[in-house]
Amino acid sequence: MNRIATLALLAAALLVAACSRAEQVKPDRPLIPAEGAVAAPPPAPGPLGHKVGELFQVGAAAYVRSLYVRGDDLYVGTSTGVVVVDRNSGNVRRTFSMQDGMRDPYAFVVRPAPDGGVWMGTNSGGLAIYRDGAVQNYLPKHGLADIWVYDVAWAEDGSAWIATWDGVNHVTGSLDDKANWQTFNTDDGLANPWVYAIQIDRAGAVWFGTEGGLSRYVNGQWTTWLQKDGLGAPNPRQLASSPLSGFGSKQAGEHSHDLTTLDPGGRETYNENYVFSLLLDPDQTLWIGTWGGGVAHFDGQTFSNLTEADGLAGNVVYSIARDDGDGSMWFGTNRGISRYDGKGWTTFTQADGLVGDDVYTLAIDPDHVVWAGQKGAVVKLVPLLAGHGGGHG
Repeated sequence: MNRIATLALLAAALLVAACSRAEQVKPDRPLIPAEGAVAAPPPAPGPLGHKVGELFQVGAAAYVRSLYVRGDDLYVGTSTGVVVVDRNSGNVRRTFSMQDGMRDPYAFVVRPAPDGGVWMGTNSGGLAIYRDGAVQNYLPKHGLADIWVYDVAWAEDGSAWIATWDGVNHVTGSLDDKANWQTFNTDDGLANPWVYAIQIDRAGAVWFGTEGGLSRYVNGQWTTWLQKDGLGAPNPRQLASSPLSGFGSKQAGEHSHDLTTLDPGGRETYNENYVFSLLLDPDQTLWIGTWGGGVAHFDGQTFSNLTEADGLAGNVVYSIARDDGDGSMWFGTNRGISRYDGKGWTTFTQADGLVGDDVYTLAIDPDHVVWAGQKGAVVKLVPLLAGHGGGHG
């Protein structure tokens, strides 16, 4: 059975499972360098190009929102369930859905935990954790800030940070003891309650990408950076703001919010201060994906912004990944995928084999294979031999 067929069967299984439910502080401090930190070495020579290989189908209506590579495993979070795939053979190792105990199958983030479990942040189902052969769900009654969970990260001391749509949690010790859960929100210094991304640097500072800016927490102190401080290009295409973004509303514990980057007429939008994605470079500088302002690069003092005018495929940057082999940066946008080597760009669009414009998540494995999550499929971009091109510059 080929890999496309294997995952097509998986898509059917996930859809069946899904049917079981109805559906402002100025910058005052630089990045804190890690002890003994040195500048990252220049990128090593790497593959000269990529091409689109297999399309791993997950169901025409399913969105792939999270990808993560650990060893031979590819963790795939979709709007209809979670799957762990052998990235070499394409064989499905296991799936997670409501039939396995998840309260909601829509997974915004899937991460293998340091203790061997699997953490799945869901859409209105809280945090689902698989360990010891069973799924356990964590909700506000356990200490979780909100039932919408967008990202998770672990600090060096083993404590966990959890990004939600109503603040962030820091959990030290057992998750089963509510006393171990701490919540931070705007009253504490967080830029905005809607938090989409977390990164933790080597010095222990925790960075949050929110709907209202970039925030950093270190030694009990908060700092926030906004577009007026240089975060993202200032509406490079003079687009209107989306009427569907903003803090939304909560009624009877339910959220009202829409993440589409188009207005009701199908036109692109721009949202000042809105951060979708974060990635720390080995040199501890920060890459920041924004809604309409392109990708920002922050060295702790100064922002530099890259947009479509510089070669980026699209100014909405949902996802950022780094190839640790050659140091190249990859960006999943609303107009395809871009690879940036520090000097030039290569872009992949539907013309190169993508299944649509929007690329919601990226992961890169040790073999330089790029995995891209879109609506309906995981797209595999494979490196080419020297002398062969891929994409377009």
